[in-house]
Amino acid sequence: MKKIAYICLLAFIGGLFGCVDKFEEVNTNGNKMYEAELPNIFAGTVYRTMNTVAEFNFMNGNLFARYLVLGFRTTPSQDEGNGYYKKFYVDILRDLNDCELEYEGKEGFENRSAIAKTWKAYIYYVMVSMYGGIPMSDAMLVGNSNKRDFKYDTELEVYTNILKLLDDAVNLYDPETPYTADVLMQDPVFGITTNTSTALTNIAKWRKFANTLRLNVAMQSQNLSMDLARENAAKAMEHEDWLIASVDEIVQPQWGTDRSADRSYYWDRLLKPLETGTLSDSTFPALGEYFATYLFSYNDPRIEAYVEKSNARGTAADKQFQFRDTITRPHVCDVLECPSWITHMTDGLNRFRRDSIIVGHSVPYVPLREQILLPVEWEAAYRPGSTTERVSDPLNTRSVYNPSYVKEEFIKIDAKFRILNWADACFLKAEAKTLFGLGSKSAQEYYEDGIRASFAQYDVSGVEEYLAQDGIKWGTDGIGYKDSRGLYQANINGSNGQNGQLEQIYKQRYIADYFNGIEGWNLERRTRAMSWPPFFSRGQSSQVEGINTTYNFWTERMIYPLSETYQNKVEYYKAVDNLQKASPYARSERWGDNVWTSLGFAKKDPGVDTADDLYLGNKVIFYRAEYFEHMYGTTYEEMVDYAKRVSGETNENKALIKALDYEFISEITNAYLID
Repeated sequence: MKKIAYICLLAFIGGLFGCVDKFEEVNTNGNKMYEAELPNIFAGTVYRTMNTVAEFNFMNGNLFARYLVLGFRTTPSQDEGNGYYKKFYVDILRDLNDCELEYEGKEGFENRSAIAKTWKAYIYYVMVSMYGGIPMSDAMLVGNSNKRDFKYDTELEVYTNILKLLDDAVNLYDPETPYTADVLMQDPVFGITTNTSTALTNIAKWRKFANTLRLNVAMQSQNLSMDLARENAAKAMEHEDWLIASVDEIVQPQWGTDRSADRSYYWDRLLKPLETGTLSDSTFPALGEYFATYLFSYNDPRIEAYVEKSNARGTAADKQFQFRDTITRPHVCDVLECPSWITHMTDGLNRFRRDSIIVGHSVPYVPLREQILLPVEWEAAYRPGSTTERVSDPLNTRSVYNPSYVKEEFIKIDAKFRILNWADACFLKAEAKTLFGLGSKSAQEYYEDGIRASFAQYDVSGVEEYLAQDGIKWGTDGIGYKDSRGLYQANINGSNGQNGQLEQIYKQRYIADYFNGIEGWNLERRTRAMSWPPFFSRGQSSQVEGINTTYNFWTERMIYPLSETYQNKVEYYKAVDNLQKASPYARSERWGDNVWTSLGFAKKDPGVDTADDLYLGNKVIFYRAEYFEHMYGTTYEEMVDYAKRVSGETNENKALIKALDYEFISEITNAYLID
């Protein structure tokens, strides 16, 4: 097929706007390569972008960010094929690049040109975040069709070029000119309209998208060049009113409800199979335990918007998750249960005596651990006073329905695909204020705006109570729960000067970016604020070179397609050399093109240097899910009060069973006196 030289971004009459100079050529070309797509070329480009990045988030991003756990993805892997690479360059960037060239410098097409540049910048931002250096200035999209060698720009060059694209785009947008034809009536990102005024409002949103993306990219480049970051952050902050500032301005294109042609990637992958199959905790994403420690520690009500409650997809016949808790109750003074019952009944002190008991009860949200079994050389501790009985794993589930799975809102057929949200803009401003002194408000005000924006996005109440807690309140420290193996603790150290302020900003942005895997992964690599433990394994085999059978700091980057080693050999090896030189932590496996080497925009993971001492060899694990302990009180009476209140039952046994699936397990201490 002959390649059409100029492709349109959108047709503004009867569909999406078209490239008028080549419209007749496309419609008379016998090969008709783009005839069917032309009216919807940008909508198709956005749709393919959504599906491609959603696939990455499902298979990699949300796992790398530690938001979610997929049972079948708990061992490092490396994609040697052209998968994402081909989709980005051929299916998405090719059309955008041709459209950008067609509109470049043409009067009356400034807004549409800016839209092409903005989306192109976003694609390159995702790619450089995944791979490191990539072909951009010398990309395989235009020019001599006989060209075979394509230069890989360095990471710094790519970030510089992206920021130049966004600078051009922001300056091109003009949402103020009335009655202009330079608008998107069928906007696949901000919504279809038949009203020019609304279309201009959408152009204003596009400018906010471009400027917020510019601030995001600028802050991500700081470990490569603080000067580049400062310069472009200052440009973005010159017009704070050109940054996302409401829920309505969140960049979140939405899939449709056409089961055959326009539906969410996540629905295709997760919900559609449930129509004829059954749920599996190995293939359905569930709440990650490390992330959950922050939600539990600081009583974060957003958990109800993020994940389903335990057993939400089960039935009454499915066993609920049961946690074994220790509480106290009034001393049971019965001849069969109390050896000293005569003394206890006659000494007048019985009302001061209590028993310590073990009970079982359900909990509302249950996280899933990345690796259920311990590494081969690790072992569970013995129970106190025993040399034969081990402490049991408190996250052992009794049903596939026990874990808290991702909320259906994120994966339904017409789900929204979030790129940048209002909270992102606020936290980026807080970071820019802290590092560079930019902005009209204080860093604290921007930080608190970000938390409020996130609560507003999910329509969750309780933001002021959340903000008042230690660790969340600006400049304070919070002591959080540990995970059930005692390997991580959700502390927030906000009182530590500028570093503490940044830690609070980064951690709150991370929490607000739930399910946006690429952003969560990027944020952690460039800041190491969360300082997650590595991924642990039980000696599983893998084709990944350099894998450790006990632990791995997985994954720092995606590897380049294997085909590049022979189709673009000279430039490919230059790219690998540049990758190794720019990395704060480079590894030599697979000739340097491996998943372990950190990208230049990242900081070195602080856990790398001490990991062998911490995790290799024999390690005794003292299981304890402290985030479940005494959830409903420390006494039987408190538990009964809670159960009656939420169940509506007046009988304590019925209330306990209905509300908490309560079960008495055993007595620990019989008849101790309270003060």
